[in-house]
Amino acid sequence: MDYRSRWQQKRRVRATRTRLIAIVAVILAGALVAFAWRGLARREPAAFALAEPDVCWLTPTAEGVLMTARSGRIANLTPDLEQHENWSRHFSHPAGFWGPAAVLDGLALVGCEDVRLRAVDLATGLQAWELRTRAGVPGVTTSGELAWFSSEDGWLHCATATGEPVWETQVGRKVTTAPLVTDDLVIVGTADGTVDCVARDDGAALWTVELGAPVNAEPRLGPSSVLVGDDSGALHSITRDGELLASLELEGLIRAPVAVSGPIVIAADTSGTVARVDASEMSLMWTVRLPGAIPAEPAIVDDSVWCGAGRHLIELDVDSGRVLSRHVAEAQTCDVLAAHGRIYWATTDGRVRAISPGS
Repeated sequence: MDYRSRWQQKRRVRATRTRLIAIVAVILAGALVAFAWRGLARREPAAFALAEPDVCWLTPTAEGVLMTARSGRIANLTPDLEQHENWSRHFSHPAGFWGPAAVLDGLALVGCEDVRLRAVDLATGLQAWELRTRAGVPGVTTSGELAWFSSEDGWLHCATATGEPVWETQVGRKVTTAPLVTDDLVIVGTADGTVDCVARDDGAALWTVELGAPVNAEPRLGPSSVLVGDDSGALHSITRDGELLASLELEGLIRAPVAVSGPIVIAADTSGTVARVDASEMSLMWTVRLPGAIPAEPAIVDDSVWCGAGRHLIELDVDSGRVLSRHVAEAQTCDVLAAHGRIYWATTDGRVRAISPGS
């Protein structure tokens, strides 16, 4: 082999080596970009998990979030879903809980399956008092220094932050929702398909509206009327004086309260349909079908609507219903909450995640 041939061979080897180095560099750069995208731009949200799968609900507090589980556990968490240091362990009770807690004067109030309302001290995690009822407590609402709660035997109750009864009144029908409490009214839905209203001060009966299908969604105060859905898939508008103004049909059962933020009203049902409603005319502004039933009240944050649908948490544009972002979990959604600048998302595997809008 002459000198020219050896020189050309070395040149080809150097060229091949240069190409290999360039290819490896491109692959490494791509891997680093992918790592940065997945690890930084889309890093895993903060999360907390119970030891076992469980249906759970979320309640905002001044210092974080309460996670209440059906099996009878309460976890007191910081906004970043760390356990508060002042609780040495979760509060638990073998009777189990019916739904989310309500916060009143440093206490978490929760209905238990042994027909008692229990108050847990948020500073210590210890039970402060309990109040016996006649049946299960489907929900609690607090305002000022008082708590209002219903029981499944058809009674409504009002109590102080120390557990002292103020009044009780009999609706006469199985109450299935937590009360809606306004400045002067207490309003509940029943299994008999009625919406019943009593006076906030003394529990005196004021009016009843017959809807015809069981009401399992807590009533909400809309822009100008009371809004409540039922198991026929209808959303109803009722005046504060008890007049049924109009109804709007969706596709599935309405089991979650409507979300209201100023003039914005969002309704959702078990078919996965989410709709923005013009409450003044009870007409649809837009609808979108999501991949699963909507079990919890949507969360309206700025220009977005956050909905749990099956195993998904989906962000929608409030003006158009267009999907803006999507997160997927391993289990079904239990609850969604907007608080402390985050979206909290609870699923039936006993987990709650904190997601920052825009992430």
